[in-house]
Amino acid sequence: MARITTPVPGYSGPGPAGVMFQDGVGHSDDEAVIAYCESAGYGIDGEPPEREVPQVPDPREVTTVQVGAPARDAAVDPRPEDFRPPVNAGEANPHGPEVYAPGLPGGGLQPTAPAAPTGAQTEGQSSVGRPSQNEPVAVWREYATSVATSDEERSEVDKMTKAELIKKYGG
Repeated sequence: MARITTPVPGYSGPGPAGVMFQDGVGHSDDEAVIAYCESAGYGIDGEPPEREVPQVPDPREVTTVQVGAPARDAAVDPRPEDFRPPVNAGEANPHGPEVYAPGLPGGGLQPTAPAAPTGAQTEGQSSVGRPSQNEPVAVWREYATSVATSDEERSEVDKMTKAELIKKYGG
């Protein structure tokens, strides 16, 4: 029977595979349990294993490296380019009740990104917005005709299925 000592001096209680330890010492004759305990840092038939003492780093020698952009709190440091910054940002206590993020108090959907800048249309771009995929094929044909760049392309629009129109003009 092998004498097994725990890595924790003086431990009393259950151990691996039900081995009971009393004051840091247990016994087993099961070769599998002995092999496991030996690989897990328990002492076998001898003195308990030496515990590795971790080295505490000296804070004067620790350096930090910033990865990525520094974090910025829009409630503390609002900038004009921020999209939907918190209400009263930069004016009131950023952790108080006067500064809050705009939510959906009135219900309905609100944009999650700034609107695309409006400007002059480029050649071939429709004044009609791109229809959603659930619109009927007639709406897609009207849209495709408005963005088509040649008469030949416009004549092909009436022969295309809705899926073909979405694939060609919807992306």
